[in-house]
Amino acid sequence: MRKRIRVRNAFHTANNYTQKSELEFFLNWDINLVMQPIRSKRRKNPEVWHSVNRFLIVLIFAGGAAIALAAFYPEIRRHKSLSMQLAEEQASLTAEQLTKARREREVHLLKNDKEYVEIIARDRIGVMKEGETIFRPDPSAPAQSRN
Repeated sequence: MRKRIRVRNAFHTANNYTQKSELEFFLNWDINLVMQPIRSKRRKNPEVWHSVNRFLIVLIFAGGAAIALAAFYPEIRRHKSLSMQLAEEQASLTAEQLTKARREREVHLLKNDKEYVEIIARDRIGVMKEGETIFRPDPSAPAQSRN
């Protein structure tokens, strides 16, 4: 007993087919779809769309870079400011270390070197030995040139 299958399709107007003809129809139907020329939905001028796509991609990347820059710019400025402050503090620290080293050397010489103490006493305080005369130039008098 043969079953009759109803096929409603736009390609066929009749409603009843035998099972064999339906099988042939479906087999041919797939082949017919594959064999039909594919209608492309290409644009008439694809170069324009390629350039538009490239422009949009560049625009997206530029926007992302602008957002990243806007997000990190305050931190960049803060980093520069802190770097400059650190450099100033390091210069100040170096100057203070140099001053400290000079004073430590002077303390060491004052404690251990009698000749240094004697030189300092003569220069700063004006101490002199017996029978010694100290001549000091007057700093306010102009220097005379020798002819």
